[in-house]
Amino acid sequence: MEGDASFDKVASVGMFEHVGLANPPVYFSSVHRLLKPGGLFLNHGITHDEEGWPDTLGTRFINRYVFPGGQLDRVGNIIRVMEQAGFEILDVESLRPHYAHTLRCWVERLQQRWDEARGFVSEPVLRLWRLYMLACAVEFESASLGLYQILAAKRGAQPRGLPLSRADLYA
Repeated sequence: MEGDASFDKVASVGMFEHVGLANPPVYFSSVHRLLKPGGLFLNHGITHDEEGWPDTLGTRFINRYVFPGGQLDRVGNIIRVMEQAGFEILDVESLRPHYAHTLRCWVERLQQRWDEARGFVSEPVLRLWRLYMLACAVEFESASLGLYQILAAKRGAQPRGLPLSRADLYA
């Protein structure tokens, strides 16, 4: 996107996995450029517990059949690059156990509506996605994969309207 300081807030959900390991500095710098001073950025993305994106049977499967070109990074690396791009990290929340549960619910619902789903895609595609979601559930349960929401602000002005804690979320 072109322009500067156009947005008060930017949310990225499920996008970061497709940025690649080489591109986070450009990605975060672009978001930073588009935010007004004090603007908020929510980056919601899947992470990996290993450095880099190793060439394994699992990563080859994912890149070939599910998310071509996808790569995952460690949450610490993501936060470091966000800070280098000029963001202040305000909050980091792990949704890993929630996502493991969500994946198992998706598989259960797919199984319940299998015949209906076959009207949209072929049986091999359904089996592939069932396998992928179950394997990912196991990876989230074992903490090999993580899911984090990182809330950050563009440095330069105090973000307005933010609560001092998460207490209001749970009241």
